[in-house]
Parts: sequence; C-alpha cells; structure tokens
Amino acid sequence: MKRLIVAVLVFVAITLTLADTNKKEIVAFTPQQVRWFTPSYYTDGRERAQLLGDSSRDGAWIDRAKIPAGKRVLAHTHPQDEPVTVIEGTWYLGEGTKFDSTKLKRHPAGSFILIPAGVPHFVAAKDGTVIIQLSGNGKFQTDYIEK
Repeated sequence: MKRLIVAVLVFVAITLTLADTNKKEIVAFTPQQVRWFTPSYYTDGRERAQLLGDSSRDGAWIDRAKIPAGKRVLAHTHPQDEPVTVIEGTWYLGEGTKFDSTKLKRHPAGSFILIPAGVPHFVAAKDGTVIIQLSGNGKFQTDYIEK
C-alpha cells in the first residue's frame, strides 16, 4: 500500500511539473522591473538586461543595452545581423573601422536599424543615456576592431 501511495505521489508531482512547463502565460515587464546587470565584458559603464532567452547561449533572445551619457563604443563587428530598436534617448551610429565622430548619424527613440553581419560600426551616446533593444538567435558576439 505504501508503494502505491508513493507511486501516486511521484506521478502527481511529475504531472504537475510537466503541466507547469507547458503552461502558456503572458510575460510582461514595466521599465522599473527590467533587471540591469553589468557583464564582465562591459568595462565602460554600459549595462545589459536579458528580457527573453540568454544572449550568451544558443537560442532566440531579446536584450536591452544601456549606454551612459557621453560614452562611446569603438569600431567593431558582429558575426550575425544586429537588429536594433532605440527605446530611449538618441543613439548615434557610424560606419567604419575607426571611430570618427563626423560619421555619426542620429537615431532618436523609436528608430529601427539593421546592421548586417560583418559591417564595421561604432556608436555613441552624445546627448544623454541611451537604451537600445537587440535581438538574435544564437550567442551574441562582438569582435572589436579598435582597442
């Protein structure tokens, strides 16, 4: 009898666990609920937030990046296309293998930009803090041209 009770309890626990993992529900964050962190590869005050998935692993993901006012990111490339939506502030983007402030183009909040894989580019937050949203499938990688 004890074995039957234990077997039933194990079956119920497994069923509830599986039911929980298949449950569909809405996921929502207010701006105050977004959890910002500083990855080890950000050494200039930038922060990142993972909204969906994990950009350091395989699979689909959506992240946000916060760039403090006055900061810039030197020339770099990515092995995958980089879709960017400007959420807050004005993001300045330039194309080339060396940071050149004369090549920066202004992209205000609401802008969408697609940077193709392998295209060298650099960015700046000239007017204030900038928040951008990035998405991808597979591990996010940045290859710096400038050091």
